[in-house]
Amino acid sequence: MISVETATDIAMTHREIEVAEKLLADVDEVQKNNGVSDIRDCFGRVQNGLELGVPSGGTSRRIFNVPWPMAKIIIEGHIAASKTRLQALNEKARIELGAS
Repeated sequence: MISVETATDIAMTHREIEVAEKLLADVDEVQKNNGVSDIRDCFGRVQNGLELGVPSGGTSRRIFNVPWPMAKIIIEGHIAASKTRLQALNEKARIELGAS
């Protein structure tokens, strides 16, 4: 059997890729529109860049308005790293199942 930890990690990694690919499509759309964004925050305000940081707590740190071209590079790198992680998790699941 696959462990709960491995199954959870696989599901979370799939979700991370899905969300990142959607965000990348949104950023691509902004770049097609010459930098005009229709990406909005939870209050409906148009964003002119993305936010990057540790989101909460007393030690939270954030930077705002990460430019779209830079955001695209970061998101693409994140997707690639997540896919690599998913490959490793798939191999871990195979091992847990006793397959080679």
